[in-house]
Amino acid sequence: MISPKSLMKIATTASVVAMTVSVAVVPAYAMQDIAIEDTPSSFAATVDDAQNSSNSMPDNPNATLPETVSENISDDSTVVSENLAVTPEGDVQNIETGETVTDAQLVGTQSQQPDPLAKTDGESFIPVSASDVKDAVEQPVKQSAEQSSLKGGSTVRLAKFESNEYGAHWGTYNGTKAFFDYRNNLFVQQAKGVIDVSSWQGDVDWAKAKADGVEGAIIRLGYGWGNYADAKAQRNINECKRLGIPFGIYWYSYAYDANCARAEGNDVAAKLRQMGVSPNDLKYPVYYDLEKWTWAGHTPPTNPNVYSGMADAWYGALQSAGYKNLGVYSYTSYLQGPLNNSNIYAKTRWVAQYGAQMGYNAFGTNDRGWQYTSSGRINGISGSVDMNAFGNKATNVASGKWVYKDGRQYWQEKDGSYAQGKEIYDPSTDAWYWIDANGVMAQNKDVYLRSNGGKWVRYDSNGRMVKGGDFRYGAWYNFDFTTGAMSKGMTYLSDEDKYVYYDETTGKMIYGEVYLGYDDERAGWYMFDAVTGARRVGDVFIRSNGGKWVRYDRKTGKMVKGLQKQNGSWYYFDPVTGAMAHGNTWVPQWQAWHYFDNVTGRG
Repeated sequence: MISPKSLMKIATTASVVAMTVSVAVVPAYAMQDIAIEDTPSSFAATVDDAQNSSNSMPDNPNATLPETVSENISDDSTVVSENLAVTPEGDVQNIETGETVTDAQLVGTQSQQPDPLAKTDGESFIPVSASDVKDAVEQPVKQSAEQSSLKGGSTVRLAKFESNEYGAHWGTYNGTKAFFDYRNNLFVQQAKGVIDVSSWQGDVDWAKAKADGVEGAIIRLGYGWGNYADAKAQRNINECKRLGIPFGIYWYSYAYDANCARAEGNDVAAKLRQMGVSPNDLKYPVYYDLEKWTWAGHTPPTNPNVYSGMADAWYGALQSAGYKNLGVYSYTSYLQGPLNNSNIYAKTRWVAQYGAQMGYNAFGTNDRGWQYTSSGRINGISGSVDMNAFGNKATNVASGKWVYKDGRQYWQEKDGSYAQGKEIYDPSTDAWYWIDANGVMAQNKDVYLRSNGGKWVRYDSNGRMVKGGDFRYGAWYNFDFTTGAMSKGMTYLSDEDKYVYYDETTGKMIYGEVYLGYDDERAGWYMFDAVTGARRVGDVFIRSNGGKWVRYDRKTGKMVKGLQKQNGSWYYFDPVTGAMAHGNTWVPQWQAWHYFDNVTGRG
């Protein structure tokens, strides 16, 4: 059992990058194996009452509700701090007065992104809908959770590191430090207490912080693209290295498309190299922080497919630079909205939720992190700091062993039984395997798994799950580096720096000219190199329709049709065939005949 005193310290560090866990792999969470400190029998019920009587912002127990909300704040606005709300059009308003905020330090300018933490004076804040805030303000009872009288005479004690304001708490599971929600459901075992920091924490006394129990840190490196690195990033990195504190990195995104995301990824890689951080230095991932951002003159994406392409582009830039330990960070409500995409879910490894339980349960990896409070207090840090519980849902200790019979390989569980029809992880090889219904390890086989929302995976001749490119059955395929999921549709291959397309049904790489109709925005003709499969962009001569020059958009790869201006010159492309116009051509948009050069097509 862990003493209350030891629970006052954050746990230890470094989660292991593991593959997706199928239900069969997760051990049964027998309550007799769990030790929970200071948890009265009425705890779950009393926390329910505490949540219903708080005078704090929804989802943000340490942010105070405003006295009033201006009538100028629409219900579909988003509250982004105690004082500010953002309209769907991107305008920032004062919550109580409704006045538009133009301070560049808070909202940026058309060409300059603001420090995202400036709106909250450096503290994390989970954006919430203005309608929810209005409802909370109108509630007659506004007692704090800390002061509320609870059933049975119990109180929710906001003790340092023991729990968050709503009762998520530390304990033990299978003999290791663990983190649980308020109903004692396991979030992670082998748990590590980790803080995340930025320049807003000032000069952290890392020696004091480590002595106070901090054994892991996620360090902000920067935000957006073309900006300076976080002012304290180099110092924080150097101190963590000096004191042996395992660390990772996070980068706040202002991207609105894949090109911006790739620029952010390149910026991250450049700054990591500049600060002397090699891939081996990182015990935690480099996280891509995807949130609903506020930037004057710009609006964030709302389409999950756009975010998916952004994540792939950012990943590709980092992977090309040698940084393979990557993850996505966000908050539950955003993951259930604009980030609701299987590709994003597969990459999500760190989630913020300052409530009684984790509302996001689609983690794509065994390791995961819960940012459970923004109001932690640590020796060596002046003011508040985010606290997180990182660990593994399933143990990384082998639950059995390989047994060889008649030239076949079987997995024998610790109780002596043999695995059948299940996915197993062998930490000795750091690989996932599939055991068929007859108990034999699968080899050279494609298998459909229900994990990560359903996916096709492949196991090689050694039985290991395939990751990356694989040539088989006369075609190229690709499998996600993290989840092993077979790639389908448009995919960016970071190691070869190219976009390719994999058949939506078979997963085979597609070559040549093809029509893709997977959504209204991107439906159209595309060209993929006959040898490499790389998506073509720019002007290409093709033999169809008696031979024609066509243009594929440099950003999307989609065939251009109609009027287009490029590099200061006008071009016109047939609205049906895409053929570039030469000579005198009728232009519907101008309702006039116009001459386009017979060679270049310039108008």
